Order: sequence, then C-alpha cells, then structure tokens
Amino acid sequence: MTLLIIHGSPRKNGCSSNIAKLLINKLNPKKVLEIDIHRDKLPYCTGCMNCLQKGIENCPHSDITLEYKEKILEADVIIVASPVYILHMSAQLKSFFDHFPSMCIMHRPESEIFNKQLVIISTSAGSSIKKTIKEIDGIFTFFGFSKIYKLPIKVMAENYKSLSAKKTEEINKKVNKVSTKILKNQNKTKVNIRVRGWFYIARVLQKRNFMSELDNIHWNNKGWLNKSRPWK
Repeated sequence: MTLLIIHGSPRKNGCSSNIAKLLINKLNPKKVLEIDIHRDKLPYCTGCMNCLQKGIENCPHSDITLEYKEKILEADVIIVASPVYILHMSAQLKSFFDHFPSMCIMHRPESEIFNKQLVIISTSAGSSIKKTIKEIDGIFTFFGFSKIYKLPIKVMAENYKSLSAKKTEEINKKVNKVSTKILKNQNKTKVNIRVRGWFYIARVLQKRNFMSELDNIHWNNKGWLNKSRPWK
C-alpha cells in the first residue's frame, strides 16, 4: 500500500496531523508520500484558467501542482488532515483545491481516482466540524472518489499533548475502526451512485460538446464516450 497524507494545516504537530499519524501507524503502508501545502509555499490560484483551457502543465505553479498530481495518482490511500479555521477548512487546503478544477469529473478526471480510498480528518473545539468535513467530502466526490471515510473529532484542546486520557481513548477507537475498514476494502473499492451520477451527467455534456475541446479529447481518448468506464 502507498499512502499519501495531505497536510491542510501549517501546524505539523497539531491535533489533525497527529491523528493522521496514528492512522498511518495502524495501516503500516509500504510507502508514505506527503503534500505539505504550507511548507511548499503553494501560491494562491491566479484564476488564469490555464489548467482548464490548456492543461495543468500550463499552470503558473506547475512546478508544485504537477508533483502533487503525481502523488495523488500514485497513492492507494489518501489522508487529508485539516482543522476547522473560522467555520471552514483551512486556507491552505482551499488553495490546494483551487489548483485542480481540471481534475473534476466534468472536465478531465483521472481513471485511477475512482478506485482509491480517502480519509478526511478534521478537528475543532466543537463548531462547524461536520460542515467542514462535508465541504471537503463534496470536492473529493467531484474528483471521483467513492470510498471516503470521515473522522470529525472535537478535541477541545490547543494541542494534541493536552488531550485528556478519555479523549485519546475515543480517538484511538475511531482510528482503529477506520483502519480496519480501509484494510478490508483494499483493492475492492466500488464506485458509489453519487460518483456514477456525476459521471453520466458529465458524459452527456461531453457527447453534446458543451465542454471544452481539451475535455472532449480526454474523454474520447479514455473511451468513456463509448463503452469504457473509469472504474473496474
């Protein structure tokens, strides 16, 4: 198993990152990849539309975004860790998403995405944690991820070391439960009805040439406008 962790917070030793580390230890992957948005100093999206109109390789930040894309496609399991900042996901994680509209189902999704597993870990003092998980889940679903596990955890603490024994035990139980499911479903991921629905809506739009020429070429090359599908 190759695992990728996407750090959505500049705090490498924060609660979200430490819970992600617990999960990694439980899964014991052969290879661990990292995307550290803060460390890499990913600039904000400029809105140039190059990724959609010309391809992601023409993004002004392609020295970073192409490396990110390679890691996403290589990983079997992806962990996204983001605390709640002002009722939403962190700015770093939102900036990450803003660079990849071309990978959405409506445009040029990648076949590999449809068979991966993803875990969303989010922590907060209590407010908006479910809302944050939901918005992250919605974006990844639109990329084509079907098997998404959610770990919303109210930590009520400034850092991981200050968590109570009771809260630590609760976290361990949740992490154990998710890790068991991931190992059980390895190489057995099925595409859910939400993703299939988006795919077939996009297929209709592509067949009617409502999308860009670059999108249409991608779908034709994949055979998705005929009988081929991106899932097993």
